[in-house]
Amino acid sequence: MKSFAWTLSTLNRSAALTVLQMLLTRASCLFLGHQVNNRIFSGRRSITRQCECGIEYLRPDGPETRVRHNISCFLFGHHYKIMGFRSGHYEYGCEVCGHPLLLLPDSPNARQASFRKQVRYFCNLLGHRVHLVGERAGMTEYACHCGHNFFKEERDRTKITHPLICFFAGHYLTHIARRCEADEYYCRNCGHPFYFF
Repeated sequence: MKSFAWTLSTLNRSAALTVLQMLLTRASCLFLGHQVNNRIFSGRRSITRQCECGIEYLRPDGPETRVRHNISCFLFGHHYKIMGFRSGHYEYGCEVCGHPLLLLPDSPNARQASFRKQVRYFCNLLGHRVHLVGERAGMTEYACHCGHNFFKEERDRTKITHPLICFFAGHYLTHIARRCEADEYYCRNCGHPFYFF
């Protein structure tokens, strides 16, 4: 009888810890945004993506999704894989956070199948000096020499800075296209696109 009571007590503690962990995860997603990871997405056979908090998100036909910044990519660099060549640029997507990269043919790392690249902190702080890439999804696409690209309604931009709302609250993503075996989203505040495989 004593061992049964001990087992029941252990199960209750285990269930309580599981519930507490789920509540903390949901609170984290509520305040920071949902976590994304292409390595987890690509391992699934289903198109449905589900955050570790239990919420289904990033559906092509679904509502806007708020995602947090991936700190490991920001601090230690993105792991890019090539997606193709378009509008005079080699196009890459981060295998972890979905961050895109558009490189001109004479850029370092251009034409490589995959590589790791550190974030350009200088551009992030002072703004991106951008050039026109083309028109897509009813918007104008720009890219910086560092590879960071943006969608904007204006057609004459030469510099784009990151708004503080994205720094503090993460990105508010809406689906815009299915391309290169990835779903493409963009942030309504900064115009920054993301690819989820």
